[in-house]
Amino acid sequence: MIKVAVSLHSGPKINLAKTLALLEQGGADYLHIDVMDGNFVSEIDFGENLVKEISNSSSIPLDIHMMVNNPEKLISHYCCKTTEIIGIHAESTQHIHRDLTLINKMGKKSEVIINPGTSVTAITPILDITDQVMVMSVDPGTSGADFIPNAISKVKELDNLRRLNHYHYQIEADGSISDQNIHELKKVGLDIAVSGSYIFKDNFKKQIQTLKSI
Repeated sequence: MIKVAVSLHSGPKINLAKTLALLEQGGADYLHIDVMDGNFVSEIDFGENLVKEISNSSSIPLDIHMMVNNPEKLISHYCCKTTEIIGIHAESTQHIHRDLTLINKMGKKSEVIINPGTSVTAITPILDITDQVMVMSVDPGTSGADFIPNAISKVKELDNLRRLNHYHYQIEADGSISDQNIHELKKVGLDIAVSGSYIFKDNFKKQIQTLKSI
C-alpha cells in the first residue's frame, strides 16, 4: 500500500492543532513540511519554532522538504523529535553528497529532491547513499498547479535503477497528486505520495484512504 504524506502548506493554518488531530485519525503516514526561505522559492513558510510545536503536538512523523538555498545551514534546526526524513533539492547546493551525509549523521533519513527540469542522471552519483528520492511533479512553491506528467517517467527510471543496482531508497513524488494520477505513479514504483490540495478539499480521512486504496 502506498504511503501518504500530507502537505500542511496547502491546509488551513488557523486551529492547526485540530487539523493535526484529524489527520492522525485519518491515517496520514507523514506530515509533509515545506520549509521555504523566500529565495529558492518566492514564499516563506514553516519556520523552526512552528515545526517544533507541530512535532510536540502530533505523533505523525515529519517529512521535511527544504525549499531553501544552502540547506546545510538549516538542517540541524529541523531535527525535531518526530522528524524522520529531511529532503534537500539537488539544485539548492553545490555539495549534495556532504549535505545528505550530514542528515544521516544527525540520525535522520536523507532525501534528494529533483525539480521538473532536472534529470534523474543528475543525481545518479549519490543514489547509493540516499535513503529517499523525491520527484517534483509541479515546480516548487506552486501549490495547486497542474501535474507535470514527466514525473511518471522519472519515477519509473528511479525504480529501474533501484532494481538494477539493488539500491534501497524509497521513491516519493510531490505536486498535485490526486486520485487522477496516483494509479500511474504507483504502477511504476512510487512508495510515498505527497498530497495537499486534494486532501484538504474534502473529508481528510476519506481523501487519504482513497489515495491509499488505489
